[in-house]
Amino acid sequence: MTFKYIKTDAGRDEIKSSSRKLPRTARNLLLIIDGTRTGDEWVKLVQGATPADLELLADMQLVSKVQRAPTSAEVAAEAAAALNAALSKLSYDDLYGLLTNQARERFGLVKGYKLVLEVEKCSGPEEIKALAARFVAMVQEEQGPEEARKLRVALGVKA
Repeated sequence: MTFKYIKTDAGRDEIKSSSRKLPRTARNLLLIIDGTRTGDEWVKLVQGATPADLELLADMQLVSKVQRAPTSAEVAAEAAAALNAALSKLSYDDLYGLLTNQARERFGLVKGYKLVLEVEKCSGPEEIKALAARFVAMVQEEQGPEEARKLRVALGVKA
C-alpha cells in the first residue's frame, strides 16, 4: 500500500461516539492513524490487524487515502537509474568529448584541467561512465539541481 491514510471527520466522530460495531483491530487502527505512515506500516503496528481492517475503515469512510510522495532516496535512485541508462548508450568517444568540453566550461581553468586529466586517465568505457556519473554529482553539489539537470539532458537523460 503506497498510500498514507488520514482520519476523516467521520473517523474522528466515531472515536468519540463508538457508535459502530468495529472489530477491535480496526478500532485500534482508527485510533492511531494520523497521516504519517502508509497503510502497510499502520497494519504492522497493530497486533492482529490485517489490510482488510484498513479497507473496512476506508469503505466506511472513517479514513481516506492520500497519495504518498516519493522519498528523496527514491527520487535519487530513479535519477541514478536514468543516468546509468543514458550513459550506457553513449560511446567512450562521445563521453570523452562531452566531459572534456563540459569540465572547462563548468569548473574553470584549474579545476576543469584536473577533471580533464581524470578523463584522460580513464582506460575504458566503464571507468569513463563512472566518472561521468561522479561529474554530474559534482555539478549538482556545486552549481545546483538546474545545472545538473541540464548536464543530464546533454548526456541523454530525458528531462
